[in-house]
Amino acid sequence: MRNGITRLGGLLLAAALAVCLAAGDARAGGSVCEVAAYLLPPSSYQDENGVLRGETVDSFTRVLTAMGYTPRFKVLPFRRCLDAMREGTVAMMLPCVVNVERQAFMRFSDPVEYMHTVLWKKGRDTAGCWKNLDDLAGLRIGVLGGYYYGPKWQEALATGTFRVENSIGRTPTRSNFRKLQEGRVDMVATDLRLGLYLQKQDAPLFDDLVACPGQIGDSTPLCAPVSLKYFKDHGLSPEEFLGRFNAQLRKHPAP
Repeated sequence: MRNGITRLGGLLLAAALAVCLAAGDARAGGSVCEVAAYLLPPSSYQDENGVLRGETVDSFTRVLTAMGYTPRFKVLPFRRCLDAMREGTVAMMLPCVVNVERQAFMRFSDPVEYMHTVLWKKGRDTAGCWKNLDDLAGLRIGVLGGYYYGPKWQEALATGTFRVENSIGRTPTRSNFRKLQEGRVDMVATDLRLGLYLQKQDAPLFDDLVACPGQIGDSTPLCAPVSLKYFKDHGLSPEEFLGRFNAQLRKHPAP
């Protein structure tokens, strides 16, 4: 009798976890995964109808669907995505760079994709581009707030080789490109694919900007985070969830 009750309890617990690990609106009882999403085209962007699309969105949808969940994306500025993860109002957010501060309230998957950061300058050719960080002495460089550009970059920044201006919000790279076009910064650091996408989408607005050869530091991995508070509040294991997420991710490797 006791064994039967134990087995029944185990089945009920497993069923409850299956519902809760919908990682989304557990109160509604549906297998929905709430995902905070920020815009970083072409990885994530809204089409003319306001529908969220992009390579990362597609990847998330494939992986979560294979795990048995339906993702529900909530588009927010990047900082508000982090706030939602810290407060536990969502289960996940789209991939971001791992750092010590974020590890205090999130756990991260294996890399979902990589950023390849280059410097952009005004002009239609690459004449006057940089070869090493010393070539950037005295320049003002537009960067994305919260991103890490590698130890050598950080060292050069700390010693005052160049200055940076952070942009945040919904379209920080577009803001930086406008600054570059208007002469408010001398160069802009951003992902190559993102810059080329914006240049194409906003043509001919940024036609006089060009990507310099050479990458800043190593390719930067972007990893999918889960909210520690969300999982704690729902009595779930972030490690178990990420283990399953990574297993599916290996079937759909990062580009």
